[in-house]
Amino acid sequence: MWPKLLNSYRSVLELRDFARITRSSKPQKQLRAAARIAVIDDEKFQAFSNLTSYGYNITELPDLRSVSEVENFDIVLCDLMGVGNNFDKSIGGASIIGEIKRNYPTKFVVAYSGARANSNESAAAREVADEFIKKDADISKWVERLDEIIHTVVDPYQMWLVARQGLIDNEIDIRRIIELEDAYVRSIANKDKDFSYVKKTLGKIDLGGNAKAIVQGLISSAIFALVFS
Repeated sequence: MWPKLLNSYRSVLELRDFARITRSSKPQKQLRAAARIAVIDDEKFQAFSNLTSYGYNITELPDLRSVSEVENFDIVLCDLMGVGNNFDKSIGGASIIGEIKRNYPTKFVVAYSGARANSNESAAAREVADEFIKKDADISKWVERLDEIIHTVVDPYQMWLVARQGLIDNEIDIRRIIELEDAYVRSIANKDKDFSYVKKTLGKIDLGGNAKAIVQGLISSAIFALVFS
């Protein structure tokens, strides 16, 4: 695919207004139902019943043996205490969050806990989590924050910026990143829910396993099926 005139590539800047238009055309209950949310907690998630009544699509997981268990989720909520036993028990859920973000940087991961703010777990989580919510927060606060998070994961512009940074961190050639960005924008612009442009480009270039997983994780989001409907 390379070389190609730079001005013939499509830039992600074209997508900046896409999310706003999409959100205004979709009822919030549709966005809530489309976003797949995993909760990692060794105890019953206290807000589960209330949040499912609001229409959120939530699956509870008592702990993880592998971060691949959250591969099919868009958002992950992770308690900090009583989990992470198969990772680093000294920092609990923060060790899970760190592994998820290293392997799936486009997933939005929220840490929550009732532990004191200066605990080892809380301090470690604040270094890696996208968001921190108090475990005993009012339901109205959970709803407010989850809706804002869903608005982020439905935004193809913001999601690409995260994926692109992940590719840069994996030292992928900037020319390959430009090719992928061009293919991604074309898929979004053409409402190509199979992301055939991106998959075709992935088949032509050599990416390392983790870098390839970043792109594959981005295009597997359940949200995009709703965006393209």
